[in-house]
Amino acid sequence: IGLTLPWGLAVLPDGTALVGERTTGRLLIVQPERAPAKPVMRIPGLDGTGDGGLLGLALSPNYDDDGLVYAYVTTRTDNRVIRFALKGAVTSVLTGIPKGRTGNGGRIAFGSDGMLYVGTGDAGKPALSANRKSLAGKVLRVDTFGRPDRNNPDPSSPVYSLGHGRLAGLCLSGVNQVYTTEPGRAGKDEVNRVVLEDHDLRVFE
Repeated sequence: IGLTLPWGLAVLPDGTALVGERTTGRLLIVQPERAPAKPVMRIPGLDGTGDGGLLGLALSPNYDDDGLVYAYVTTRTDNRVIRFALKGAVTSVLTGIPKGRTGNGGRIAFGSDGMLYVGTGDAGKPALSANRKSLAGKVLRVDTFGRPDRNNPDPSSPVYSLGHGRLAGLCLSGVNQVYTTEPGRAGKDEVNRVVLEDHDLRVFE
């Protein structure tokens, strides 16, 4: 009740939901009894035009101890991952992800390995998804400080998987398995399964 374009969602330890509004940058607490949503804070400096804004939310694996929330957001210059305590200051974790009028992507989730998986869109430029030097159209794997995981195909790069388009969903299943959903450009949606085996990256459609 009382939400405007709810997009990201994370369930807090007490069972309430933390919901982010894509275009306003507001974070609200939603109770299970249909009570009005309670605003907690607003993420500053967002660009909510096109399909950008406050896009993904994830709780720190150590939330009970550090109280940190991670978010994927679009700013005036890029897409990025930030972190913050509720009602606290915002710190950038991973910056420089290309933005566009469309294709901003933006789903994040922590794996059982403690790494942060970041799904990024192709910024409306499909060629970027195949470019290993670009962070667009990728699934990235980084630690809680935004540093590349040493078990990535290239340990110096955050890129875990490439070749993604307008990434809209991300979930993890088992060890080294990532599922993404991508709205099709001509009405055909896609579900991709990414598997890392002996540093050989394979995408199944």
